[in-house]
Amino acid sequence: MNELFEYHKELNIKKIIIAIIIILFCIVILFEIIGNIINKDSDTNTDKVTQIRDKNIEAQNPNSTFYSENRSISLELSKQYGLSQYYTTNDYLIELRSENNLNIFVSHRNIIENRSLTEVVSADLHAYIENYTNYSNLSQIAELNTNNYKGYTYSFHYLDSSNNVPYYLQIVWLETEKGYYIFDIEFPLESLNDYANIINDTIYSFVIY
Repeated sequence: MNELFEYHKELNIKKIIIAIIIILFCIVILFEIIGNIINKDSDTNTDKVTQIRDKNIEAQNPNSTFYSENRSISLELSKQYGLSQYYTTNDYLIELRSENNLNIFVSHRNIIENRSLTEVVSADLHAYIENYTNYSNLSQIAELNTNNYKGYTYSFHYLDSSNNVPYYLQIVWLETEKGYYIFDIEFPLESLNDYANIINDTIYSFVIY
């Protein structure tokens, strides 16, 4: 009888020990789950804080930076111009347009040996205006010195036949160690005063990487 009692007592003790081990194991698992949830929430909150901080920094920056697709060049222009970047099949490294019909196109050409920049720009001017039957106020080619690059520019007015709106167009050529960079900047002629600084803003913010 005593032996049977001792057997049941020993069996109950083993059951209690097993139950305690299971409970302790469950507690450890529970703490681990809670720790993971806390860490996950902490990481999520950190990501949210980072995103909010980045958005605040972006909101405080009055300018937008536009990069070419290969990130070889960039322009930094005021957000007030309302420009958006487009990627097309044309030969433009950067193509910017606004709802107010301000358009900025940047392209690249290799250096032409044995020809001065003035000769290249002069040839470009004559080739350019041949594409416009309704142009006026053709300027002389003027020299530019900006960002330590030698450059030339010319401008004219033309009539957009699709909507019968007169436009101002200015072409800028810069000669760099990596070739020529050509800027086509155009907008409705009636906005000439609004965009009085757009040429300088574009050229002086131009960066080659």
